[in-house]
Amino acid sequence: MRIIRQQKKTGKIEFGIIYGGIAALVLCAARLLPLRSILPACAFRGITGIPCPTCGSTRAVVHLAQGDIGASLVMNPLVSVCFLGAVVYFLYSLITLRYGGSRIAISLSEQERTALHVALVAFVLGNWTYLIITL
Repeated sequence: MRIIRQQKKTGKIEFGIIYGGIAALVLCAARLLPLRSILPACAFRGITGIPCPTCGSTRAVVHLAQGDIGASLVMNPLVSVCFLGAVVYFLYSLITLRYGGSRIAISLSEQERTALHVALVAFVLGNWTYLIITL
């Protein structure tokens, strides 16, 4: 793994702005709208009695929007961490877009990419196990 600095290339899509912006908009909507009463209950859990890997996501986002990070992490840790990371990346992308300069990037070898994919699957399965045990 190498940490490198990259200059912004003309025409390159700013994924941090796109995905982070979506996360920020969802948090604003969760703060202003009664999402818990608008969105339906989990159909997977209703049929099987087992929470799905995303169960608690709406409640986690609502807690994040209200500033209660601890309660958000209890509802769905993986979703909470992903939303927090997306917002931080969004702010970083806005700053680098506004002030220019280079951006920090990570370069991974093929083996490191494979290890990262395995780790991501392990995180999802671990989060799902946590949800099954606690919900």
